[in-house]
Amino acid sequence: MPYPCSRREFLQASAACATASLASARGQSAQPTPPRAVSPGKLVLNDDGHVFLNLNDELGKADLRRYLQSYCRPGVDVVAYCVGDMSWPTFYPSRVGVPYNVLGAGDDRRRRIYQNVDSFAREPGGYFGTVFAILREWGKKVLASFRMNDAHFTSLKNPHVSEFWKQHAKRALGSAYGYYGGCLNYAFDEVRAHFAERVLEFADLYPEIDGLELDAMRSPFFFLPGKGAEQAPLFTEMVRRIKAALADRARRLKRPDYLLAINVPLTPELALECGLDVAAWDAERLFDHVSVGTYQAYMNHPIERWKTLVRGTPVLAYIGCSPQTGRYLGLKEYRAAAANAYASGADGVYLFNYPCLYELAAQMPTAVDQGMMALPDMRPYGHLDFTQVGQALDEIGRPESLRGKAKRFLFHFGNDTRYRHYDPDLASLDRQDAQGRLKAVFRCSEDGDRTRAVTLRFKIENVGRREQFQITLNGHAIASGPQQVRYAANGRDTRIHTVKLGPYLDYEIALQSSQLVRGENVLEVAPTKLKPGLAAKINLVEIELSVGYGEA
Repeated sequence: MPYPCSRREFLQASAACATASLASARGQSAQPTPPRAVSPGKLVLNDDGHVFLNLNDELGKADLRRYLQSYCRPGVDVVAYCVGDMSWPTFYPSRVGVPYNVLGAGDDRRRRIYQNVDSFAREPGGYFGTVFAILREWGKKVLASFRMNDAHFTSLKNPHVSEFWKQHAKRALGSAYGYYGGCLNYAFDEVRAHFAERVLEFADLYPEIDGLELDAMRSPFFFLPGKGAEQAPLFTEMVRRIKAALADRARRLKRPDYLLAINVPLTPELALECGLDVAAWDAERLFDHVSVGTYQAYMNHPIERWKTLVRGTPVLAYIGCSPQTGRYLGLKEYRAAAANAYASGADGVYLFNYPCLYELAAQMPTAVDQGMMALPDMRPYGHLDFTQVGQALDEIGRPESLRGKAKRFLFHFGNDTRYRHYDPDLASLDRQDAQGRLKAVFRCSEDGDRTRAVTLRFKIENVGRREQFQITLNGHAIASGPQQVRYAANGRDTRIHTVKLGPYLDYEIALQSSQLVRGENVLEVAPTKLKPGLAAKINLVEIELSVGYGEA
């Protein structure tokens, strides 16, 4: 099946759209080349590009406008819209990749996606061109986001994997990286060249975009184990090539320089282990901002460590939409994550996959002639009330707007630390360690003098109901009086929650604000009575700190 319009027609339509957009921005008379574009604002929202296409059948431009409008609130400065990966077919005519409609759909879900892309074929620039035009109409900066090593399709058995990946499957990193073993090895020239060519081709097809994002968090595996720091210069040289080529295109188009951004793992050490030399990039000012974080939602960003390394490049806190598989953040959780990020020195917030909430909402039945374009209250389904979560988008981009508002901080919600971009916090104790204790360090950015209510909750997993523990916060023992302790004898399984737990004690403690420290707090749990014969490690998990200011 040929692409609905030729590549030449597509380029002409895109160029015309870009010319009109740039002319409007400059005025109709000739103007000197604008100065270098400033760094993006303080809230960048990522959209994976597929959420909308999956929401319903027979979607069109009006549906797309309603979808984008749902999150393009005044507080959102930049939208990073995912447009592809080397292992994906393209949703646009391409000489570098292979367009989606050359391949068979393979299953009904992909068929829905492809049919929805087809519905934009006669719009200037197709699906992505329509997205960009709407976002720019609403005054949002637009970054075309490229996943650098996505692992969703990386198997020769997968009908959706790209031709380039099939032809270079032997360049995959291999089983040492488990699920991510299908990611391609950037030590090979042809892999780096292909990625750069995809990015630059897209810039030619869509000259109206404000810039590009290199999403190195999907996934941060580029070189063989132990080779990242040694081979990092290869990655940096590829970035230089992309940066120089974008600068050349900007000069030819007489437009502002393209913004260039990147996402990396949580710490400088992890980034360098991946082959991502952020210090070298900063010295050359290769990126307009770098976002740092973990695969899951995280609220303990060590931004201070980045600030000792990075001197001129803004550092944003990368915050995922989900603290656990199948669970999502609400208004209070987004506030908490942003407040902690700013308190640690972040220059802004980057929200990864925020629109995935719509995928969850689309599982609720609606009228046949209506699509799910608004977020519902999902408490009856064991989730949060998402009707107010959009309010977070007008608050979390500016630290001053977060003061004095209710928050819910989440820590130690991950239970899988196998991969370098996962939540690293895990507190476990062997039962044979009689003098041991569980320890969790967490941040709280709140001003204790103004708080009205502070509640600490956590779970101690793999325990018997008569086992006892001494709870200490910041070196001071917590009396038993304010504690409520409950026991889940059968733990938790997928019948009520997506994340399973062994039998656990659930603690809820009403704290005085003076018991918290503004900054890092230390929670310790020491066994005082253990049941003989049990073998499983004891885990301290799902720490929640709720802070209220007397709201109605």
